[in-house]
This record gives sequence, structure tokens and C-alpha cells, in this order.
Amino acid sequence: MFSETLLDHFQHPRNAGELPDADGEATGENPVCGDRLHIWLRMTDGHIREMRWRAEGCAPVIAAASVTSEMVRGMDIDAVRRLRAESIADALGGIPKRKEHAAALVVMVLRRAVVTG
Repeated sequence: MFSETLLDHFQHPRNAGELPDADGEATGENPVCGDRLHIWLRMTDGHIREMRWRAEGCAPVIAAASVTSEMVRGMDIDAVRRLRAESIADALGGIPKRKEHAAALVVMVLRRAVVTG
């Protein structure tokens, strides 16, 4: 049902936790399933230096936040704004159709966090 990569990020999440003195911060929730996500960013010279996060919800939302925190490190802000849920799903080796909202939540909250920075 879930790829090995998705399960690895769920079972061993990367970069989870708060980021003191973040440059950008945002939260979001999927009202249908109840998944919640909080993202903190540290940005320097128009690039993401670090992303930390906390999530409550299904395995795919935790895995999506984890893999995204690795994907965006060093990425310029414009590229972050263009990041698509499909790219996150691909990085996880796929997400079941009924759980694709997990990657969409990560993209939405990440974009909000960039705007606040």
C-alpha cells in the first residue's frame, strides 16, 4: 500500500520539531481528514536554509513533511513557490490516490511560511 520510502519517512521522520527564531512560520489543517501541520523556516539570501515541522495525522502527511524538509534545503524561494504536491509524492515513491491531500497540505503550509518570511 505505501512505498518503502514513504514508510521510512513515517517511521524515521527527518527534521521534526520546532525551529526557534524562524524567519517564516505557518500552520494549516485539512478539515476533511483532520491532518494538521505546522512549518517553521530559516531563510537566508533568498534560500531555505532549514525547515522544521510538526504534524498530526496520517502516515502520508508525516512522510510528506519529512521528505519536503529535505527537498527544500538550499532551494531558492521562487522554486519553493513552484513546488507541486506531485513532486513530493514522487519523492516518496508515490502516495495512494485517497491520501494525495497529504502532499497538498504540505505545499499549502510551506507556501504560507515562505510568505511570512
